[in-house]
Amino acid sequence: MTIKYSDGRTIEGVILASGDGAMRVALKGADDAVDFAFIAGTWVSENGEPIVIEYAWQQHAVKESVSEADCICPKELASRLIHLLLNGDSADVGTFDVPFTQH
Repeated sequence: MTIKYSDGRTIEGVILASGDGAMRVALKGADDAVDFAFIAGTWVSENGEPIVIEYAWQQHAVKESVSEADCICPKELASRLIHLLLNGDSADVGTFDVPFTQH
């Protein structure tokens, strides 16, 4: 998990125990565990500072962007796919001779 403080600091942590609106967390690089309380819809540190907790499963993986080149296929394949789409000839579905190559 990542703990974000109101002053912009962030630190990684691991939950040691949780329940009933409280959790004990081991912070990366710290000798002692800390306690957080969930008060009125906000997580609060031991000294009363509001914090934001982001769990690992909430963190967004960076997705590679798709370029135009990634979406281009050979003209022969595109022509065949368009033909199948417009004519609905399902008998020819398995007869692709043109390989698809990614750039």
